[in-house]
Amino acid sequence: MSDGEPLAVRLDQVTAGWIEGKPALRSASLTIAARGVTGVVGPNGSGKSTLVELISGYLRPWQGTVQVGGAAPDSGSVRSRRRICRTAPALFGLMTVRDHLVLSARAPGGDLDVQVRRAERLGLGPWLDENAGTLSSGTAKKLWYLFCTAGDFELVVLDEPFNALDLGAVDVVVDEIVRWAEDRAVVVVAHQPPAGLPVEAVVDLETAGHRG
Repeated sequence: MSDGEPLAVRLDQVTAGWIEGKPALRSASLTIAARGVTGVVGPNGSGKSTLVELISGYLRPWQGTVQVGGAAPDSGSVRSRRRICRTAPALFGLMTVRDHLVLSARAPGGDLDVQVRRAERLGLGPWLDENAGTLSSGTAKKLWYLFCTAGDFELVVLDEPFNALDLGAVDVVVDEIVRWAEDRAVVVVAHQPPAGLPVEAVVDLETAGHRG
C-alpha cells in the first residue's frame, strides 16, 4: 500500500557531483515514470552513478531539486518504499549466504522463504551455508542483488545488475524486472542491457545534463 504519491523521480535543473567545481551533472532536468522500466544511458563520466546516488538520497544536489514521489529522496516516506542496488557488492564477509537472506528478509514486506526461493532460482542453493567472503564475483553479485531487492517496494534502481552474471541468472533477473515493472518503477543502468529487457523509456544523460 502506497503511503504517498507514486514514486516517480523528477530532477529540475540539478547540478551535482563529487568534487567541488567539477559537476558530473549540470542543469539536468528529467522525469522517470512511476511504472515500467526506464533505462539510463551515457558514456563513462556522464553522471550515471551520480544520478543513482541522487535518487538514493545519499548525494544532495548543489543546485536544483530532486524529488521521489513528490518528496525529498532521503525522507522517511520514501526510504521504505525504494530499493537501491549499487554496482559493487558490499557484503559481510564472515556472514553466510543464508545469513544475508535472513537479514534482507527484515525489509518491509520481506519473507525469508521468498528470499530462499529467489536464491535457488539464481543458482545459489549450493552456497547457502558458505561465507560471503569466499564467493566468486558472479555468485557475490547474485547475493548482492537479492540482498538489495527484498520485500515490498515501489521503486528499484539497479546499477549494472547484469555484470558478472551467467546467462541463466540474467534470464532470472530480467524475469523479475518484467514482473516488477507491471506496477512499479524499475530504473536500470546498464552499458549492455540484455536483449530481452523491455525498456519502455530511456534517459540519456548526455542530453539531460551537460558535464563541465
